Amino acid sequence: EKGDLALLENLVKKSPEVLSEKDECGASPLHHAAAGGHITLIQFISTVTDAQVLNSCDEQGNVPLHWAVERNKAESCKALLDLGANPNILNTALLSPLHLAVSHGHSNLVGVLLSYSSTDCNLKGDLGNTPLMLACSLNNCEALSMLLKHGAKLCQQNKLGHFAMHAAAFAGAKKAMEVILKAGEELGHSAVCHMNYLDKTKSSPLHLAVRGGNIETIRLCIATGAKVDQQQNDRSTPLHLACTQGALEVIKLMLSSVERVEDIINLTDGACQTPLHRATIFDHTELAEYLISLGADINSTDCKGNSPLLLATSCGAWKTVALLLSKGANVNVRDKCGCNFLHLAILQPKGLKNLPEEVLQLNSVKALLSCEDNDGCTPLHYACRLGIHDSVKNMLGLSGQLGLACKSKDKKSALHFAAQYGRINTCHRLLESITDSRLLNEGDERGLTPLHLASKEGHTKVVQLLLIKNTLDYKGWTCLHHAASEGYTQTMDILLAANLKLLDKTDEDGNSALHIAARGGHVAAVRLLLARGAEIILNKNHTSFLHEALQNGRKDVVNAVIDCESLFNPESSQRCPILDMIEFLPETYKAMVQYNRIELLNHPVCKKYLAMKWVAYGSIAHVLNMFLYLLGLLPLTHLIVTLRPSVNTSDTGEHNIIMVPVSFTEVLMALLNLKKNPDFIHLVASKRWKYFMDYSNQSDWISAIFSILFVVPLMINAEGSLHWQAGAIAVLNSWVGFLLYLQRFEGVGIYVVMFGEIMKTLVRIVLLFFYLMLAFSLAFHALMLNQREFNSVPLSVVQTFVMMVGELNYQNNFLDEYLNHRLPFGILTYFIFVVFVLFMPILLVNLMIGLAVGDIAEVQRNAALKRIAMQIDLHTALEDKLPYWFMKRVDKNSITIYPNHRCSRVIWNHLQAKSKACTLIENELKKQKTRMKEMSCLLEKQHCLVKLIIQKMEIASEADEYDGPVNVRGSTWPALGQAKPSRETTSRWVPLMKAIEARRK
Repeated sequence: EKGDLALLENLVKKSPEVLSEKDECGASPLHHAAAGGHITLIQFISTVTDAQVLNSCDEQGNVPLHWAVERNKAESCKALLDLGANPNILNTALLSPLHLAVSHGHSNLVGVLLSYSSTDCNLKGDLGNTPLMLACSLNNCEALSMLLKHGAKLCQQNKLGHFAMHAAAFAGAKKAMEVILKAGEELGHSAVCHMNYLDKTKSSPLHLAVRGGNIETIRLCIATGAKVDQQQNDRSTPLHLACTQGALEVIKLMLSSVERVEDIINLTDGACQTPLHRATIFDHTELAEYLISLGADINSTDCKGNSPLLLATSCGAWKTVALLLSKGANVNVRDKCGCNFLHLAILQPKGLKNLPEEVLQLNSVKALLSCEDNDGCTPLHYACRLGIHDSVKNMLGLSGQLGLACKSKDKKSALHFAAQYGRINTCHRLLESITDSRLLNEGDERGLTPLHLASKEGHTKVVQLLLIKNTLDYKGWTCLHHAASEGYTQTMDILLAANLKLLDKTDEDGNSALHIAARGGHVAAVRLLLARGAEIILNKNHTSFLHEALQNGRKDVVNAVIDCESLFNPESSQRCPILDMIEFLPETYKAMVQYNRIELLNHPVCKKYLAMKWVAYGSIAHVLNMFLYLLGLLPLTHLIVTLRPSVNTSDTGEHNIIMVPVSFTEVLMALLNLKKNPDFIHLVASKRWKYFMDYSNQSDWISAIFSILFVVPLMINAEGSLHWQAGAIAVLNSWVGFLLYLQRFEGVGIYVVMFGEIMKTLVRIVLLFFYLMLAFSLAFHALMLNQREFNSVPLSVVQTFVMMVGELNYQNNFLDEYLNHRLPFGILTYFIFVVFVLFMPILLVNLMIGLAVGDIAEVQRNAALKRIAMQIDLHTALEDKLPYWFMKRVDKNSITIYPNHRCSRVIWNHLQAKSKACTLIENELKKQKTRMKEMSCLLEKQHCLVKLIIQKMEIASEADEYDGPVNVRGSTWPALGQAKPSRETTSRWVPLMKAIEARRK
């Protein structure tokens, strides 16, 4: 940068690679030397380094020549070009050094670059722009002239399809345009021809000049002969573009150059819009007035049927709207949707407030109030739908009751629209104006009143307002039906508070609001209706609301009401809801368990469904699990039995336990007991703390831990007896755990569960009355000083517990001691003993027995519920793990039960012997059955023969003439319905006989 050649030479001698280093911008020393204009450094670097360094790029893709051009260093440019630098390299902005010189206005550098033959003056850069186009867009006439002298082409197009003339026109470069026109004339192209060149979109330079907005450029184009009516691809002329911009001066300039203004003033573009349409869109009022004064068609319509008035109204150009109305624009024109000027005015913010009062008072505008669009909606309908109550008030004042009576094609009035969209203020306006009360309760084409629509959409304030006005119900769905169908509980509360009779009203199919809410799966609505006392009734298909919920798969509704006792005893001809639960929502088993519905779980269908799953895969998995458990339990039991140690007692009373040596094989067998569920991590992740709350899991873990404490010391022949005690605990707990495996079997499982329930009751009672037992233990410990059984508090507590269950040992502990005068406190001891006998063995034990026996029914009920819950958990876990193909194979859609197949062999043999006597009767019945089949076949053949005869005679029967749909009202769930036999059957020969009689007549 300083240009110190000596310093650079020293640095290169010390470290030659210094010339290849780059700064944070990726620039090499040559870049900085070029930017500083240090010719000697440039020459030195080029001689020391490779020639490729002349074209090395920084992070922006700039070579040293770019840096020299940007800093306006002509000498650096010459030096680099002399050394062989490439002048046609584009940087990341797609600019060559020549582009850069033109854009920075360095005309001297342009000349330098063009003086070298290697420079491409037609090189395309960003968007395909050549240096010539760039000079035109920047109005750099000096550079433009030099480029033209060195052979730059005027006929090249960029990626937008623009020529150099288009670029100059769009940039407003008048001088550049004059240079181009002069150069074109020198090349044999006339100025008019050059000015009307078209790009890819068929846009002329005048189009681009109008878009650029430079009046001098536009004036030059028109003066040179540019066509004002030239249409581009979208058929827009420069006049259209100028009208869009509101350039009144430009419009006057263009129209002044035309002899017949009326020939172009109404030209249409691709959307069939005239210049007047374009002017009205952006509210160019002066321009619109000028075009109208020149003869613009004020009522012409575009491809969508919009006149200038409709277009101005839809765009909110209110000044232009007022102008067009004052000029006599036709207000009756409609667009393709059938909307007139007033419809579109309503759709704008503030509605009719945008129009002057004198406009609304015009008779032609008043007539529009009753005009309908393609859907039959009037402007009042639009205002009510949007909730513009001021516009509603204005229109009601203009049209009165006539506007309120107008209805759309779907028979909706203005009140229907206001209620449907929840426009409370608009409803107030309408209700204040309605004098005919029939308008409040008229239904649309579906029979829905305004109250129905408001209830269906959940507009609570509108519902309250309409209820005050005493709107009535339709003969089909009531307003409560509609509110229930969408689950709007607040609206339902309001409706029921106003009219409680709605609660059990039914529609034409016999469905109450409860049916509709259950069918839609709205849990809160179902609970609300049941809490209000809704009656559980059947519809015309003999289904309750629970059937509807089940058949539509509404699991949440079923779970929410499954604890209701009266739901499962309806007098319905449909099958029991339990069957629907099994078929459509088998997962409701968990809800039955959750709400303790033991009678539902004990339903024959539920029991058979569980039995099917148990037989298919549940029993196999459980027995396999038990077998794996025994693989660990039996070796553990074998070790406990065969390795029982011996005991030697020393003179001091110490016990010396001698362990039996164990072989490696026996230890290996014991290791099988260390198994654990491989899905432990998965189970803990899914159930979390509930996994450890299950006592069967607790038992398994206790067994595993104590088995480890027992087996591991055996493997290393450890001394001591603590591991033997751990083995005793392990074998005890393991066999108790094996007992828990039996609780899943139907025959004996309930007793195992009952045992557990009773044990819980016993533990609670013992813990409660432990303090009473402790009281007697302490008393005996204090009074019976000579008894070894009561020497310490723990021994006294244990002895008292044994005495509590009936092992009093009265003679040895009390009577002999008293007679031998070894009781220090005899009378008090006897008194406490008698109280103990009354309290503990008699009162407390009998209390526990009474509780156990008295609660046996409840215990049995809870045990059955718990056992079924375990079955359900087992099946659910297995279904999640078993493959789909296996479940598809073992699951059955239906099961046929033959209750009589369980008869004993004696009864079966007796029936077989008795049936032999009936063989003659059976044979005769078979013969009769064969004859009836033959007669049926004969009748069928005769029937076919008669049909052929009728066809030949060209007789048309009544049945053949009717080609309409068969009016059969089937159930939504035909598989669940039971077909009722018809009492009166009509013979199929009747139409034939009628046809023959008609032929005779």
